[in-house]
Amino acid sequence: MDKKLKKYIERYDLIKNSANYELKPNGGMIVLINQERECEIVIENSVYALASFQAVLINAYEVSVDVQANQDLNLIAIRFKGAGASFFYEGEMEQLMQMPKAPVFIEKNIVVNELDSYFKSRLTTSQLPFNIMKIIDLLDIQGSDYKIDEVMAIANIPRKVLDKIFNLRTGLSFKTYASLRKLDD
Repeated sequence: MDKKLKKYIERYDLIKNSANYELKPNGGMIVLINQERECEIVIENSVYALASFQAVLINAYEVSVDVQANQDLNLIAIRFKGAGASFFYEGEMEQLMQMPKAPVFIEKNIVVNELDSYFKSRLTTSQLPFNIMKIIDLLDIQGSDYKIDEVMAIANIPRKVLDKIFNLRTGLSFKTYASLRKLDD
């Protein structure tokens, strides 16, 4: 993976050799790219069809997502750190936040062996008054033991503004995000 993308993307996971797979919550969002035959995404008993070569953006903060098919799956899951996906899919964030337990269908025919190029072309610089990824990194390290003074020093904005912006970017308050990261350990 390109060094520049590692700031936002945790990893790429290949999903093969199984007809069922559970995407466990990771305190971030996931882009799931179907590389072959149609399959189904199940989120809390709701079923969504994923067509061949279709990609979706999924909120994977707290809820597991099951993927199933009649034959072996051939998918790639791109796991983003905290608010990382919002730097690539800013236009889709509002829809995802309004319906956090439904996938957002983004596009078809993303070429897997060109993922770095694809994501570098989609990366948009933040218009935020602070670096949200620095706060995400701090919360990933400290979990629910974070020090609010450190968070506020990084943000350098009023607490109400921080809460609102953090929630818009991640779908969670930074307190909730920190407690979820602590559970991952």
